[in-house]
Amino acid sequence: MWRFIATQHMHVDRADSSEWWVKTIGASVVSPEDTINTHAVCGRASSSQFPPPPQRRSPGLAFPGRSVRLLGASLLAVVCIALGGCANRGVRPTVEFTDLPLAEAGNPNKLVTIAGRVTGAQPGQRIVLYAKAAEVWWVQPLAIQPFTEIRPNSKWSNSVHPGTDYAALLVGPDFQPPSRTETLPTAGVVASAVTPGAPVWWRRWWFPVLCLIAAGFAILVIHRLRMHQTTTKLALRFEERFAERTRVAQELHDTLLQGVIGASMQLQVVLDQMPPDSPAQPALNRVLRLMGQVVEEGQNTIRGLRSSVRSDHDLEQVISTIAQELNPQNEILFRVIVEGRALPLQPAICNDVYCIVREALVNAFRHSRARDIEVELRYAASQFRILVRDNGRGIDADILRSRCGELGGLCTMRERAERIGGKLRVSSSVASGTEVDLRIPGRLAFESNRSHIASNWWMSFRGQQKKQPWSVL
Repeated sequence: MWRFIATQHMHVDRADSSEWWVKTIGASVVSPEDTINTHAVCGRASSSQFPPPPQRRSPGLAFPGRSVRLLGASLLAVVCIALGGCANRGVRPTVEFTDLPLAEAGNPNKLVTIAGRVTGAQPGQRIVLYAKAAEVWWVQPLAIQPFTEIRPNSKWSNSVHPGTDYAALLVGPDFQPPSRTETLPTAGVVASAVTPGAPVWWRRWWFPVLCLIAAGFAILVIHRLRMHQTTTKLALRFEERFAERTRVAQELHDTLLQGVIGASMQLQVVLDQMPPDSPAQPALNRVLRLMGQVVEEGQNTIRGLRSSVRSDHDLEQVISTIAQELNPQNEILFRVIVEGRALPLQPAICNDVYCIVREALVNAFRHSRARDIEVELRYAASQFRILVRDNGRGIDADILRSRCGELGGLCTMRERAERIGGKLRVSSSVASGTEVDLRIPGRLAFESNRSHIASNWWMSFRGQQKKQPWSVL
């Protein structure tokens, strides 16, 4: 029990000394012996130094109040002691790993590092490490050295043999760990932590993702390499075909065309020497005109053999050049309309596209008797489309139904379109003229179709596709 002595000068009489004592110590617990001693001390002090205080008229009420205060102080002290003990008992030690080895099969010739920390360990407590191999727990690192000391900063580390699982036991100084066991000991263990070893790198979560990314990248590289090889082969074949066409054009120009021109010149000399009233002169004049048409068509054919489309930028220029050749006097209104962003064409289809457009323009300028001719080029991610329109007299319906009929050029155009994977549709009427519609899928028409899908889709979505008209008056 506690004993207190008053240190302040107060006016206390013998009768009220116990009440003064309760007021002074507040929530303290006082024994009856202490009360008696207090009365003695306070009595001597009051009789020797202080005048007697006023007399209290109800001394009988002091005893019940003093008992209540003493009881409350006792309960408060008991509660404080109980709460302090509970708080101390509530802190339980814990063990955790900070550096975990890989999960491997047991290997007695290999050592790996393991580390961790302890929370709430008491002095004298140590760590016992176990590694699991072949369904058996083995004490680590050695049976003669089973304990791992805890450093002052609550951390621990040691070397262990590899295993599939690892365990760290917080034990007291008297604990004797078994060197091998099928189940971890629990008697005498304050806290424990058991965890499987860290997976090897090929079993980590990121390894399958990395493999998928690498596989996709490899497929992309192989695809690009194959496309490059295919494009190179097609370009080489195109160059070979173009060189062969140029050679044929030169041969035709130097042999057949020059021979026809020489024959027409000799025939013209004969006509000049004949009398005007000769009955053979009309027939010879007709033959001379036919030979002139043959020479002109031969020259156009030679130009077609020597000319070709090598890229998307050449297409519009070549079409305009064809119109200038067929319409030198600019008697017919001609224009070219480009819709969408121009994409590079596959080299394998450039020549066939050029021949189809040239044949359609030749038929429009020479046979349709049109006053207005236009060519529309539509570039889209899904397809490449070319339309050749005129407002002429149209084509006979029987000829269109026969696919080839009398117009051998129309049959050749269809064959070329099918050869490059496209579709050719020819519609004609007397009132509206003729329209030639060539459609080629984008995957066959363009070199890098996928790289332009987003831009073309965005342009189509906003409705801001670019149109570039060129007019030849």
